[in-house]
Amino acid sequence: MSGRLSPLGAPAFRWFFIGQVVNRAGSSMAGVALAFAVLDIEDSASALGWVVAASSVPTVVFMLLGGAIADRMPRALVLRGCNLVQGVVQALTAALVISGHAEIWHLVVLQAVAGTVFAVSYPAFLGMVPILLPPEERKAAFLLIGQATSAVGILGPAISGVLVATAGPGAALAIDAATYLVAAGLLLLVRLPPGDRSQAKASVIGDFVAGWSYARQLGWVIPGASCALVFNALVSGGIYVLGPVIANDTIGSEGWGLAGSAQAVGVFVAAFFLAKAKLTRPMKAIMGAFVLWCLPMLVLGTHVNIWLLTASFVVAGAALSLLDLSWNMLVQEKVPEAMLSRIMAIDGFFSFVANPIGQVAVGPLAGAFGASRVLIGFFAIAVLVACFALTRRVLTDLTLTGAPPPELSG
Repeated sequence: MSGRLSPLGAPAFRWFFIGQVVNRAGSSMAGVALAFAVLDIEDSASALGWVVAASSVPTVVFMLLGGAIADRMPRALVLRGCNLVQGVVQALTAALVISGHAEIWHLVVLQAVAGTVFAVSYPAFLGMVPILLPPEERKAAFLLIGQATSAVGILGPAISGVLVATAGPGAALAIDAATYLVAAGLLLLVRLPPGDRSQAKASVIGDFVAGWSYARQLGWVIPGASCALVFNALVSGGIYVLGPVIANDTIGSEGWGLAGSAQAVGVFVAAFFLAKAKLTRPMKAIMGAFVLWCLPMLVLGTHVNIWLLTASFVVAGAALSLLDLSWNMLVQEKVPEAMLSRIMAIDGFFSFVANPIGQVAVGPLAGAFGASRVLIGFFAIAVLVACFALTRRVLTDLTLTGAPPPELSG
């Protein structure tokens, strides 16, 4: 098996990877299906907003505790349990939609449960690769996961759209439910010895406090996550709120869909090149990638041309691939295995909380200054934040050496 695919030679990783691909395939279909299920019940943007918020709010609220839970217990067991719960939740959603009994409050409650479970499964997932594979295989594994995610991100929504138009949104939701259950079954095949949890605290809250203290001790986690908060807020507001508004007056919804899908293409293609690249200064790569991720904002704010915008999204996708790989490689080398999910949860919390900030702030700003000026301003802020971060030695001095992660000291 070639070097790029060599992680699949490890049975535990292979079953984990297949399970996650199946899971992501279903999840990539669920967003479209759920949106149309809501609109079939009540043709209201506010109703859809309530359902979406019902999932995102508990994700943010419980993310940090979710990281502590994922570090406290065997991560494969945590993921298995989360997949089972999410499969049941989505099956109930599908049954209500198909039977015609679904009401908005049903979907709000079920999505709140799903968002709470995701707050635990997300950091557990991010902590799996370092316990499944030796250090020399992890880079290829992270790239494989990124490629698979981008591939299903391209195909899933298109398939879901066809299903919604023909069989109805309930059918796509039922398929998503089945993928969760299949992923849970595949995780039964992931056999791992339990990690060392001898330093676990008496409670989950104690583990959370210990994780936050360790992040502060490292010095680079919270500054790096704070930068991620700014960039995620800029992108969520600038690209995903103002982008469709500007596209509607220029290239249309079809052009926007084509350009947006190019980002997944960029992620997929970049993995082939990154497999041969040697990363030594991860934070420098991350800050450069953050700026390139914002490149579509510059195009949207200046000259909207479908091919130029598509090219900018390809670059943004490649930057995302570099960003994710650099962060994952950095954390798995510098953080003890017993702390992995808590550190990843801190980054996840900062990233997820940024999305509503950007989405809420961008409307008033565009009303006051104009959408184009806001987008150019957002890109300028991205450049300034990256430049400032690159003056902080606590970030720029970080070096990947290939050394094993440190032991967790008392």
